[in-house]
Formats: sequence, C-alpha cells, structure tokens
Amino acid sequence: MPKKPNLYPIWNQLESKLENPVGLNQIAFFTGYSDWHFHRVFKSIQGENLKQYIRRLRLEKAAYELKITEYPVIEIALEAGYLSQEAFTKAFKRVIGFTPSDFRKRYQNHKKKTKSNHLTMPDGVSKHGFQIKTITSFPIVYIRHIGNYEELPGPIPEAKEVKEIQSLLGKWKSTWPKHKWIGICQDDPEISPKGKIRFDLGITMAPSPQPLPIGFGLQTITGGRYLQIRYQGKYETLPKIYDWILNEYCTKNAIQLRNLPPWECYLNPFEMSEGKRITDIYLPIQ
Repeated sequence: MPKKPNLYPIWNQLESKLENPVGLNQIAFFTGYSDWHFHRVFKSIQGENLKQYIRRLRLEKAAYELKITEYPVIEIALEAGYLSQEAFTKAFKRVIGFTPSDFRKRYQNHKKKTKSNHLTMPDGVSKHGFQIKTITSFPIVYIRHIGNYEELPGPIPEAKEVKEIQSLLGKWKSTWPKHKWIGICQDDPEISPKGKIRFDLGITMAPSPQPLPIGFGLQTITGGRYLQIRYQGKYETLPKIYDWILNEYCTKNAIQLRNLPPWECYLNPFEMSEGKRITDIYLPIQ
C-alpha cells in the first residue's frame, strides 16, 4: 500500500497563500502523486477535499476579520477571493451559517454589552501581567493536532504529540531547556467546526538546524507588535482565558487585532503542579 504523503509542506503552501488560487494538479505534482490518488488520500486525512478545505479556511479567515475589524464587507469579500459581495454572502452563509452582516452584528452587540460591564480578571491572570512587545519572526518545528481545542490545549505531558517532540529532541541529542515550547491555535473555536481545529505544538529551532524527519513541519512565527498576557494555571483552562481576552479585555480596552493566529510560549511546560504552569499568550495587534 502506498505511503501517505507528508502533508506539512502542503499545509504550508496552501495556508500561507490562501488568497491565491491553487489547483489540485499543482499540489499533486508537488507531492509526486497522481491527481486522483492525492485527492483520495487528502480527503481521507482531512475529511474534506482540497477545494472544500481551501474555501472553508478562506471563509473562516474572513469571518475572523468581520469579528475583529470594522472593514467594509466588500473589502473582506475581495480579500477572500470573491469578485462580488453577493457571491461572498452566498458562500459565507453556506459554510459559516450566517450572512456576513448578521455574523458581524452578533459580535457588535456583544461588544456594546461588554463595554458597559465591569472588567473582572479571571483566575491565573494579574493586572500586572500585560505587556506590549515587538518581536522578530522566528522558526519553529511543529507537529499538528486536528480535532477539538480541548483535546490538546498545551503541552500536556501524556499527549502523543508531546512524546513525539521529546523523541525528536532525543534524536537531536538536545533537551527542552535549550528550546522554547510554542503552541499555535490556527483557528477560532467560535468560528471553525470543533473537530477541525488546527493546533500546532512545537519548539524553537536550535542555532544549528537539524534534519527534519517526516511527520514534523517547519513554520515561522510572524514578527510585529503583540499584546503579551501572562497566565498561571492549567492548560485545560486556556480556552476560557482566550475567551475572556478576546471577547472582554480587548473589547473593553479597544485593542485592534491583526488577522493572525495568537500563539503561546510555555515557560515551565513540565512543572508537576498544574496550577503553577506559566503560559505567555501573544496576541497580534495593530
């Protein structure tokens, strides 16, 4: 039976250039498979064909843009690759379940209510734990988990992804203190289907890059301005912390976000006491 293709370079090519039209034959050629065979294998792994996958990611990115900005719908439609607002609205409703204007209204109404409420800090977050930072882009080696965000909210020691990264470090004859552990939730759980959330768990590259085995990907954390929030507590509580940051803190403080995924840096990932694990959350801002 033929081996499954390594999807990491394919994901990188597709997801870094979502606005560009990509044909199945182009990707199949890139992998060395026939169009027919690649189509079958990709669908068996992703649960959707290439066209559906690209369309969904474009529309989910557009939905996040509607959520965090006030840009006109037509601008977001054009950025998503649609030539008219009508075509965009039809596709958006089919995939997201709302028209773009109705989707945006849901969050505008929430913002109005939040602005009038008193802001209460969640457990594990201090009023002194916020900083604005400008960082330089840097690469990470990562492994992807696709499913519900709650299944892998961070480097849980017993998770198979963590064990595979530790195995990689063993092959490199390295130890985790020499690398920073990074997590990236590529999707907003309020927008993407639960079972299709992409969570990338990885480590920063060593000064002298080692050979990258099959089953791992390489990506770059985008540089720029970030709001850093320090959280101390269980990784399982991170989804609630994100919900508070995005839907309450950022709204209350009129923080303008960039349409890029937030990421996390785990300062003491293998601390035995779950309540003492420290995570720095980096939210890309304008």
